[in-house]
Amino acid sequence: MPRLHLFEIEDFPWYPAVIREGQTDFLRFMMQTFDVFRAVIPHLREAQQKSDRHHLVDFCSGGGGSMLLIRKHLKQDSKTPFRATLSDLYPNIKAFEYVQKASNGDIDFKTTPVDAANPPADTPQGFWTIFNGFHHFRPAQAQQILATAVERKTPIGIFEPIDKSLFQIIINTIVLLVLMLVLTPFVRPFKWSRLLFTYLVPVIPLCTIWDGFVSVLRLYTPKDLRQMVSAIPETEAYEWKIGKARHMFGTVIYLIGYSKPAKLPM
Repeated sequence: MPRLHLFEIEDFPWYPAVIREGQTDFLRFMMQTFDVFRAVIPHLREAQQKSDRHHLVDFCSGGGGSMLLIRKHLKQDSKTPFRATLSDLYPNIKAFEYVQKASNGDIDFKTTPVDAANPPADTPQGFWTIFNGFHHFRPAQAQQILATAVERKTPIGIFEPIDKSLFQIIINTIVLLVLMLVLTPFVRPFKWSRLLFTYLVPVIPLCTIWDGFVSVLRLYTPKDLRQMVSAIPETEAYEWKIGKARHMFGTVIYLIGYSKPAKLPM
């Protein structure tokens, strides 16, 4: 399928925060419920160990995504303290506070808008991540994010929890509609506005289904990602791992890059 950069409603700055947060809260709930990013934990853990960077600096965090489960998996059998910082162009502060409390402070967040395509100069090097957000960027912006990581010698991980296919579009539409109608009352933190705009005025389901449809069309395939990194200056100084990780609910497309270890003098 060719990549089509159609509009996602939640990308517009005029989009009401109460609706955007209803979408991102539900998507966080879905990511936690199905734990789809578990499939890439071995790749992420290995990259952290090889780069010796353990502070996850997360862009496009939405409602907090799967960071609580990422924390759970990375803390298993690890002596390295877990730390993560959430950020977003439209930060969902209540959701971030919920995640921070649930993580006992292991996960903090930026309260001000952060654009992954133009990260502030004081952004911690750490290990940059984008979970379920890289497709929001046009090719030039997406490549610039990777180039900036290489320029700053910062490891980076890109993870998209869906595959690119007509089947995925159909499944997304059906599953999102059914699960939103069934599971919305269980999403936390609880908000009356989420019930209102799901059941009485169903703006959240309609916008989420549209954005989910467009997300698949916007996805970068592993082939696209390889072409991006091949055009980045000094890309040969990085170790790149690009591919798909399978799980019981589908596929995660991933890209991980980190500096190659310095060669010892002969």
